[in-house]
Amino acid sequence: MTSCPFWEALSRRASEVDSYLCVGLDPHRASSAAEAEAVCVSILEATAAYVCCCKPNSAFFEAHGGAGMEALKAVIARAEELGIPVVLDAKRGDVGSTAAKYARAAFE
Repeated sequence: MTSCPFWEALSRRASEVDSYLCVGLDPHRASSAAEAEAVCVSILEATAAYVCCCKPNSAFFEAHGGAGMEALKAVIARAEELGIPVVLDAKRGDVGSTAAKYARAAFE
């Protein structure tokens, strides 16, 4: 992806794929950082022709510690290789399943 303002990149991508679809990347069932990365990369590759952006949920990576953060960086890098803009979902105070992952990352 070229270096340009996010909204410009998003607009360009939406025009290229004729879609406003954003694919959420929430690897709920991943038991490891490697599995979370593999699941998300697989989804990215399967949907690349149809999505204008992707939204990986940081909580599901943070719950795996440092290895999870490295996996998140790899997912973002793959999205960029595919030309897919990334919206990082890193909000706090979220729904139960996500809040539980943030709690695990912070306290376990």
